[in-house]
Amino acid sequence: MIRGRACPASLAKWISECPKRGNTAMMEGAAATLVQVLLSGLAIGSLYALIALGYSLTFVVNGTVNMSQGQLVMLGGMLTYAFVEIMHVPFYLSFLLAGIVVGLLGIIIERFAIRKFAKDTASVNWVLSTLAIGIIIQDVAHFIWGPNEHVVASPVGEDIVRVLGAGVYWKELILIPVVGVFLIFLTFFYLKSHWGLWLRATADNHTAINLMGINSNYIVAIAYILSGILAGLGGGMMSTIYAVSVAVGLPLGLKAIAVAMVSGLNSAKGIVLTGLGLGISELLVATYVSPNFREMIIYLLVILILFVKPTGLFGTRTVVKV
Repeated sequence: MIRGRACPASLAKWISECPKRGNTAMMEGAAATLVQVLLSGLAIGSLYALIALGYSLTFVVNGTVNMSQGQLVMLGGMLTYAFVEIMHVPFYLSFLLAGIVVGLLGIIIERFAIRKFAKDTASVNWVLSTLAIGIIIQDVAHFIWGPNEHVVASPVGEDIVRVLGAGVYWKELILIPVVGVFLIFLTFFYLKSHWGLWLRATADNHTAINLMGINSNYIVAIAYILSGILAGLGGGMMSTIYAVSVAVGLPLGLKAIAVAMVSGLNSAKGIVLTGLGLGISELLVATYVSPNFREMIIYLLVILILFVKPTGLFGTRTVVKV
């Protein structure tokens, strides 16, 4: 039986017709699988890009990144779960609250794990301090919520969208335009607002911005607030699609920093494109090669690309005048 029709009883007709029908069905199935892989890859790549944008925000301002960003994403997901499933707060309000709480935590991280160490440009102690913060966040989350996985009911339901024969959850597809909206907002904020102007000025010259009467420490703190908000909102969106547990933070953070490095930490648009590309690459390898290699492909690409272009695919070299 092929696509609901029996093969002809005649051997001659079976030879001439059934293989053609079977090949057609096989090709249609292969095409649908490829479309599903591409769309799901775009969805997971959008999540990587959203997290990596948080790295870019802080790096362009003072040359540091929060290595606990992955744990902040996890915390955003767990907070969304707690607000929605335990406290019964409406999802969209829970989503915003998670972003705000994690954003405020970004201030604490900047003040106690970044500011002192960032003054010494030759020091990388901020890497160790933020990694330590990440471990603390993970342990506290484990104490509160335990090791179990949690999923939040999506406000858009469990509807499946058919695209060229492939079935994809609408809640996955919505990630792609959401990241686009965030990129547009960040671009507008960075280029058109007073706060964005101060961020760019601080990135160019901390001393000059202080001489203008603006405390550069406050501007750096704003960058970390925005980075935390992105992490919290990213975790909130992730909680409706993938199971969230305290263990997901570190792998997510490492993949996001890989995206940022491959793209170049000072290119927001490049980070989005790279995130989408790596998300697709990961699922293509998992589907057509082996699931065991899906993690390896990202880090292999990091090594190869940075070996050829140390600034990343879209990054630019910073010239320091002395």
